[in-house]
Amino acid sequence: MSWTIKDIPVKELSTGEVLSIKTFTLSNGEGPHIHIQASVHGAEIQGNAVILKLMEALKGQSIQGSITLIPMANPYATLNKHGTYTYGRYNPVTGDNWNRNYVDIVKASGFDLDEFCNSHKDSTWEDIKSSYKTKLSQAFSKYTNTLKDQNRIQDNNKINIILQELALGADGILDLHTGPTATRYLYSAEYEEAISKHMLFRHVLVIPNDFAGAMDEASFMPWIHLKDAFAKLGRDINLDVESFTLEFGSEETFRMDEGSKDVESILNYLKFKNVLAGEPEAANPHYSKLKDYNTMYAPRGGLVDYHVAPGDHFKEGDKLATFYQMKDIDPENPIASCSHTLVANADGIVINRCPSSNVHQGMELFQIMTNTYR
Repeated sequence: MSWTIKDIPVKELSTGEVLSIKTFTLSNGEGPHIHIQASVHGAEIQGNAVILKLMEALKGQSIQGSITLIPMANPYATLNKHGTYTYGRYNPVTGDNWNRNYVDIVKASGFDLDEFCNSHKDSTWEDIKSSYKTKLSQAFSKYTNTLKDQNRIQDNNKINIILQELALGADGILDLHTGPTATRYLYSAEYEEAISKHMLFRHVLVIPNDFAGAMDEASFMPWIHLKDAFAKLGRDINLDVESFTLEFGSEETFRMDEGSKDVESILNYLKFKNVLAGEPEAANPHYSKLKDYNTMYAPRGGLVDYHVAPGDHFKEGDKLATFYQMKDIDPENPIASCSHTLVANADGIVINRCPSSNVHQGMELFQIMTNTYR
């Protein structure tokens, strides 16, 4: 087996230079197709270490099916530096989140699901899946060609259209991200909750089977629509197409040593999908519904000493942080006079925290999983 490498132009700059993404595909016969991409948010670079480790792990192994890897999925975002900081989460021209510009292609294209399901109501699932992928590809091409003809391809959506089209026929889509200052955690749709244990993450956020603009949602929504349409005909479809967002720690961090551990989640998923031989393991993660994933905002401004770190579990009444407000200093009692302690009002697990200790009132301080279950 050998890698097929392609360069795909994604953005022409005002100077005439063209930015491209490079795709790496490994194929071996019939079987599932897995799409893996990293760095849609330019500062979130740990996924590139994971992809390198995955390439190393696949050397000499026999796969069944195919895997496409896209290390630097959004070079424009990666190039946007403000001093030493990478302004990579938002489009610097429009301010939009790069991971909120995908489309629910079934709704956007006007795909006739009723007609499709009626014409396939007695077909095998494999035949349905193959035909549906073909029809989705045709609908996506028609949709994007209409945008091109009307000059409606925007600075915001071109990269997303390219990536979504590349992932459209995949049986597993893994979008590699990080948080600001975060532990490792996974976004899983409700229908994937039982499968998510094979991703080997300790913390799993369970999101609704709905569309909110992200890559994982854009990838699983066509299948949710298909399942719902067949349900109206009295046929239950057990979906075997998954899409996850994998959060590998903190942005602006590239650690090959941690990548050695991070890649285990993907290798285990490849076993689950029968792309790699072997029995997949199953973790026992802490789950939390998205509605119970709470943001704690700074109750006041100040310089913050954080007492809990991403991944920490805490109890109601535990001390989470201390705010120090320099204008309140009493020289006779300097520390106590200007400090204010923030305590937890419920049990939880810290997933993200603000990367800065220089905090204004109302800024996002922590993102916390509550009402967890296993």
